[in-house]
Amino acid sequence: MSTFSAIELLRRALAAHQRSMDVVGHNVANVNTPGYTRQEALLASVPPPGGLSRFGAPLLAGGGVRVASLRQARDAFLDRQLRQARQSSAEWRARADFWSQVEAVFPEPSDVGLGELLARFWNAWQEVSLNPESLAARASLVQQAQVLTDALRQAAGRLDQVRQHQDAVATGHVHRINQIAQELARVNTQIARLEVSGQRALDLRDHREQLLAELEELAEVTYTETESGELLVYLQGRELVGPGGRTTTVRIETPGPGGVHGFRWPDGEALAVRRGSLAAALRARDADVQTLQERLDTLARNLVELVNELHEDGYDLHGNPGGPFFEGTDARTLRVADAILGDPRKVAAAGSWTGDGEPGNGEVALRIAQLRGSEEVDGAYRSLVAEAGVRAQEASRQVAYQDLLRDQVRLRREATSGVSLDEEMTDMIRFQHAYDAAARMVRTVDDMLRTLLEMVGR
Repeated sequence: MSTFSAIELLRRALAAHQRSMDVVGHNVANVNTPGYTRQEALLASVPPPGGLSRFGAPLLAGGGVRVASLRQARDAFLDRQLRQARQSSAEWRARADFWSQVEAVFPEPSDVGLGELLARFWNAWQEVSLNPESLAARASLVQQAQVLTDALRQAAGRLDQVRQHQDAVATGHVHRINQIAQELARVNTQIARLEVSGQRALDLRDHREQLLAELEELAEVTYTETESGELLVYLQGRELVGPGGRTTTVRIETPGPGGVHGFRWPDGEALAVRRGSLAAALRARDADVQTLQERLDTLARNLVELVNELHEDGYDLHGNPGGPFFEGTDARTLRVADAILGDPRKVAAAGSWTGDGEPGNGEVALRIAQLRGSEEVDGAYRSLVAEAGVRAQEASRQVAYQDLLRDQVRLRREATSGVSLDEEMTDMIRFQHAYDAAARMVRTVDDMLRTLLEMVGR
């Protein structure tokens, strides 16, 4: 090896270890960056030039060292596991949030819950049965009935508000899915442009991984990477992000009065997702709230039918047959009959007009009071509240469990792909020493050249 060849060899060594130090510095700078994956500089020896010496023997000395490539300490399996764990955690968190809202609609046990208001309503009928001619007892009954019907209407209205809230959440998620698709397409284009020239777009790949993880929190997607480095993403079996920066936008349809948004593909097919926080919001909006509303409506209809059936068999203080006590067909329309509101004397508490059943007796009021605890009303409400409580408790338990799994997978991924400051400091010292050694050799070769030039110049 000539003296000038040695200078080129050492130049490569200095450049390689300088590049390695740059990678270490980049890792240290991003030690707290979310989603960052540790990078490594892979060093490789430079083969000998392959020429012949003046004596005809091959030159066996190598050409030094070079940075062959940069790579990430990435485990694709752990990345996939972490995305799936984040998806499950986000889905159960969305469900827990929904059921906590439902529990707020039915605050039990409490003094303002429907259970307590039903008890006061039955107590008011019991009081009328004991004092059927008391206008105060009748007025109190009408007041308790009004409070009860108001509470049922308010519960139905709050369920509608919960449904509208879930619709707003789902709409926001679909907006974000469309945004992420556009961002992924832009990152895909940048990665393909860089890597086709032989470079490795490692930081862009980290950014793309973060976008994909956020997308999977919202909905279940599948994906595949092309030879050019582009990531093709599919939602519901349809292309969401395609090659060449192509994307498909999910259309958001404007709802009518009191309605909810529709989500459709460009060809008109409805969007359907099975996993993720979007799936939880759509399930709550389109199924769970509707089921709760139907059960509340059934409770209201049972209350109307049972009370009205008995009330219409009785007689009021005027001796007239009783009419409907309640009006309405569901929880939204339930109210006390106008005739009862206008004159509490028209509460038909008596069982008959003649004999010992004069209008002042409380036989019908007692029979209505004995509806307390019926499966059609009290039992239905207890079942509704119990199911909401069980669902909320299960969702909270699943959130804690899924968060634990997510954190465990994250720790495993950090052990593989995260930045360890201790390891980086060790690498920094190693590359620093190698750089210093190469620099000292440069000074030695420089001295050799100076000596040679001085000899030649004599």
